[in-house]
Amino acid sequence: MKILSLFILAFLQIPCFAKDYQKPSEPKVDWIAKVENYFNTELNSVQSDFKQTNSRGEVSTGKIFLKRKKGLMKLYYNDPNPNVAIVRDYKLTHFDRDLKEKTVVSVYSSPLAFFLEKKIDLKKNVKVTALIEFPNSVAITLKKQGDEDEGTIALVFAKKPFQLKGWVISENNNYGRQTQLVLENAQFNAAFSDKEFDSFSLAANTKRSLYFPSSPSDITVASRSFSNQYLCYITN
Repeated sequence: MKILSLFILAFLQIPCFAKDYQKPSEPKVDWIAKVENYFNTELNSVQSDFKQTNSRGEVSTGKIFLKRKKGLMKLYYNDPNPNVAIVRDYKLTHFDRDLKEKTVVSVYSSPLAFFLEKKIDLKKNVKVTALIEFPNSVAITLKKQGDEDEGTIALVFAKKPFQLKGWVISENNNYGRQTQLVLENAQFNAAFSDKEFDSFSLAANTKRSLYFPSSPSDITVASRSFSNQYLCYITN
């Protein structure tokens, strides 16, 4: 708790927060309940461009498709990033378009598994390690219960209207690196085909624009806490 208080104090001293910070005048919001309700009753799908920045300052752009309750997710990266990541049947498949190689792991090896639970309960299976409220947004950090080596995911929500803005993913085994993903031009609960999540062809003559003629982005994993500069950007 002492460490968390220091983090909060540090955030409030960042110029982009400090200038707007004021004591709340409205009744205190139960953000835990609000996040649970949002995922369980309000959010069915996401189709969005995204922008990713890693801790080295490298930027990738791309497109994300998510059908939460069906357990489907896809991240397609724009050139020059050759990666495609597809989650289906609880498997995370990573495709490299340049090397024409793929790897398959359990989705539960990634903090992204949180999005794909049929019912999200923040008092069960996951632990809330931080909750920080900003003037126009709120950030909540989650960690899998019972595994101290597991990475974390910090979700950032706009307050009005209440909706997902992006996240920061961390993994303890990734040398302290962090990656922020920001949704851009997001369409929530828009209809699109499950074919978006079909396996990606790695045939020698595969065209990069075969499935996605529009824009796309990246996601990576990182360390013990989300960085001030990332949240400063994503919460504004």
